[in-house]
Amino acid sequence: MSCIAVDGGPADVCANCGKGSDDEGGVKLRDCTACRLVKYCGVDCQGAHRKRHKRACKQRAAELKDEQLYGQGHERP
Repeated sequence: MSCIAVDGGPADVCANCGKGSDDEGGVKLRDCTACRLVKYCGVDCQGAHRKRHKRACKQRAAELKDEQLYGQGHERP
């Protein structure tokens, strides 16, 4: 599965195993706390998917940090 959420795509599915929150048995999905790009049904799936997700996660986490810093009234040079 892709790490980048796509508009109109399945946003409420585990990025590793594909289980959805609407599936029978309804798993509770949690966002990746660093980037919020993907969701996971549990720590096992998060760990299994980490190698594929790491690059996109680091990039998006840095973007979020920049947005937070510059959103405090500072302007970019």
